[in-house]
Amino acid sequence: MKIVVLMKVVPDTETRFEIREDGTDVVYDDRIQWIISPYDEYALEEAIQTKEKLGGTVTILTLGKGNEQQVIRKALAMGADDSVLINSADLMESDALGLARIFSKELEGMGADLIFAGKVATDSNDGYVGAAVAELMGIPVVTEVSDMEASESSVVVTRDASGRKEKFEVTLPAMVTIDKGINEPRYPKLPQIMKAKKKPLNEKDGADYASIAGSSNSKVKQIEVKFPPKKSGGEIFEGDDAVDKLVDALMNKEKVVQ
Repeated sequence: MKIVVLMKVVPDTETRFEIREDGTDVVYDDRIQWIISPYDEYALEEAIQTKEKLGGTVTILTLGKGNEQQVIRKALAMGADDSVLINSADLMESDALGLARIFSKELEGMGADLIFAGKVATDSNDGYVGAAVAELMGIPVVTEVSDMEASESSVVVTRDASGRKEKFEVTLPAMVTIDKGINEPRYPKLPQIMKAKKKPLNEKDGADYASIAGSSNSKVKQIEVKFPPKKSGGEIFEGDDAVDKLVDALMNKEKVVQ
């Protein structure tokens, strides 16, 4: 079975960002530690478990500026077999549709039976790309999968919906986007880390995709980034009449109690 994982390299979720002087984006510099987008890591683990059950290979497909090799090597150490890095700073400025066009074009020649992605990217909070790739490729997709069982010809998946669980069976080839909690991503051990250094990391020039994506083709443009307003400190009521003061504040100031 040919399995492909769409993987995004993102800043560590504990990163404290600074905003550019022009307010158009955050500052990306050497202080940032880059990681596998956490939901993509769940997707990668599920892909590796599927390979271990059914056989085949797992390929990482990602987009970057050329500084993603260390993170990709971690994915290879976890159990992926090879990787493709489409390398272009301009393509990184693509909107979600542009990203989907890039991935779907690359996937056309890969012959993937099952494509995995995280349900959302933790830096942009965008969960559209996986579904858009499936639409462009004309294959079925189920998003936010919390449990799955794959066979050679189909995959049975469960997703959590509002107040219920939904179960689907889709024929391959197919795309699934993975929710957290479906598994516990493994930590690579030293032998796997050493072996990962010899696994193929295929870099491709992003110029081949410029006609379908990139900043000049984006239909959605980010125009401003700003931090949310700081929350004011809470109010503490003390004394024998503290309860009366609290009730008065809730009713007359905050108007949350009638």
